[in-house]
Amino acid sequence: MYHAHWGLERSPFAGGDGLPFFEGEGQTEAIARLRYVAEQRRHALLLAGRGVGKTALLRQFAETRRYEGLQTAMMSLAGLSPREFLWQAAAQLALGPKSSDDVVQLFRRITDHGSAVGWGAGAATALLLDDADQAGADVRMQLLRLLSLAGGTTPWLTVVLAATPTGARRMGDELLDALDLRIELEPWSEPEMVGYIQHALLAAGAEQPIFDDEALGALHALSDGVPRKINRLADHALLGAAAEDRDTIDAAMIEAAHDALSWTTTGS
Repeated sequence: MYHAHWGLERSPFAGGDGLPFFEGEGQTEAIARLRYVAEQRRHALLLAGRGVGKTALLRQFAETRRYEGLQTAMMSLAGLSPREFLWQAAAQLALGPKSSDDVVQLFRRITDHGSAVGWGAGAATALLLDDADQAGADVRMQLLRLLSLAGGTTPWLTVVLAATPTGARRMGDELLDALDLRIELEPWSEPEMVGYIQHALLAAGAEQPIFDDEALGALHALSDGVPRKINRLADHALLGAAAEDRDTIDAAMIEAAHDALSWTTTGS
């Protein structure tokens, strides 16, 4: 591993879910919009390209809400059956679902909870649903029913569906029309990316800069500002430069790492 070479306590860019969340301008704006949607008991579509960070953003929003004592469920809809979706929602909302509950019973648990909560105080109960573009037609039908019953005179629920821009079309017009606000998360600008690199290196124990200015410029250009690509490219560059006993990483090392990963500047 390259940790000792760079004086790091851990890998700054290869931690998977353990990577530190970095709130750039786009993330700050998106979280503000999500807060507004929840406060108003409305529903939103969060759009982001692959690797841009919609899952990390939803997770951060969910953690903040839970810390504030607000009922929140977050899950990926990819591959879930209607029963699995409703059971996970009921379990995360602490509604006591039983292993024997069927779809009808689970749906009733959730809607009975909504009737009891009503408008109340503070933000709504929230369902944050990632990979909504991969939900089956039967799960989408349950969502439409839930959205219909969660409205009325005392709305109690906020639903956020996250998808890729191209995948969102698979969700169907009826479900998309039921959403009130569209939130788009864009790739990082170069200053945002530089801020993230510095943040991640400091969190990993770095005591001095590792990437020079030209390297940072190349890193942004070759990654298109996509966080997932930035992490993979930066991590590979750290490994390659350590193997060559370099003191810093320059643009040539970034380009070599990019070539080794067989990426193109337009790849997803």
